[in-house]
Amino acid sequence: MADRYLDRVPPALRQPVLDELEGRFQAELRGMKPVYDEIRFMARLCKLARSGEFNPNLGIKVFEARQSRELGRQRAAAQTSATPPKETEAEREKRMANAQKRLADMRKLLGMPASHRTLSDSEHR
Repeated sequence: MADRYLDRVPPALRQPVLDELEGRFQAELRGMKPVYDEIRFMARLCKLARSGEFNPNLGIKVFEARQSRELGRQRAAAQTSATPPKETEAEREKRMANAQKRLADMRKLLGMPASHRTLSDSEHR
């Protein structure tokens, strides 16, 4: 039923109507008198939207909260998509030397013979 009502509302007003409905439900949680027939209430909002009389009220906070969440998601995505700086050859050689030293220390602690074999470039990439 909700889809039928929304289909007759101009596309630009569909989300504001849904926001208003959500805002009304949230207001009930804060003590406002409950809506007993949600579909009828939505039908009324849709009728107001079609006639040009729809004025969002309770849906404004819902809209702002959604915008805030979306902005947060975009910021998080931008931070995670930022590529780390490339490692220079000198940094890589230093990292590999440290890794070889740690491996040798672990072998010594475990009583294993020291390996004379080192990792070649193709084995650690």
